[in-house]
Amino acid sequence: MPSTRATDKKKALTEMAKRLDPFHEIIDRFGLLLTEQAEIRDTLEPAELGKFVVEEERFLNGEPLTSFLDSDQFAESFRKAASGVWPLLGMTFPTLSETLSGLEKLLENDGPWTSLCLRAVVHGDAEALDSAAAQAGISPDFLLIALRAAYAPCVAAHKQALTALAPVELWRKAYCPVCGSDPDVSVLENHPDPSDFLVSKSGEVWHHCPICTHRWRFVRVVCPGCGNQDHKQLTRFSLSDNAHEQIYTCEKCRQYLPCLNLVERTEAVDYDLIALGLIHLDAAAQAKGYVPLSPAPWVALGLAEDQAETS
Repeated sequence: MPSTRATDKKKALTEMAKRLDPFHEIIDRFGLLLTEQAEIRDTLEPAELGKFVVEEERFLNGEPLTSFLDSDQFAESFRKAASGVWPLLGMTFPTLSETLSGLEKLLENDGPWTSLCLRAVVHGDAEALDSAAAQAGISPDFLLIALRAAYAPCVAAHKQALTALAPVELWRKAYCPVCGSDPDVSVLENHPDPSDFLVSKSGEVWHHCPICTHRWRFVRVVCPGCGNQDHKQLTRFSLSDNAHEQIYTCEKCRQYLPCLNLVERTEAVDYDLIALGLIHLDAAAQAKGYVPLSPAPWVALGLAEDQAETS
């Protein structure tokens, strides 16, 4: 029986698909994936992290929390997640079904291959990714998409335990302090302190991680892709009918990140669905020649780009 949270997600996704009808097929496909990941996350028991210790200086210098872990500690939960996520991806994309079935068999029967995959997705080990992809006979890019889809609920299930071990509130890097992933969306919002006499009307910038779902504060007027701080090269634009939905772009690296302005809005939002609900901004930005920073699968698979080309 689906949880209340899953039911709420499905209702929100149905409304989103109606509101963004030209993109309803993409929203339907990846809405199922996001819902399945959330349900799997809620069923996973966090692994015993053993003698896991975070070196605070290294963390504050930019090493995410998962870099201090033995990646094999995720093996059990990763296999469980993959068994639920990969068949769904196969149903969503029938041409990939056979490939994903082959990956699942490798995961079940080949321990060393599983270790390579975990090193690739947990620690960002490019050599491990290339080796695992070569052994599976697929491209590294596709393997990474599949690995991230299964890894997401695993690391999200461990998020609370991980964030308790470091001062994550001090993190100001563009990428996630928990798992090191790039954000899929930026949100402008206010977190006023009761002692504050004045509250900034421009809001604070908060990033959302599409892998572990963590949210962290980021500095304003800095490109999260290349670190460019030249305000003349940092632009933003919105579509005419929704000024609170914006696209942040950098003319130096030509990357973009969707943004939702919630400073003067009070409605409840599901932060894990915001990026998918801004897919029309992805299409608009890519039509202008910008490249996505987000590792979200509907962007990584080029679906928003396909939509941009046909619009």
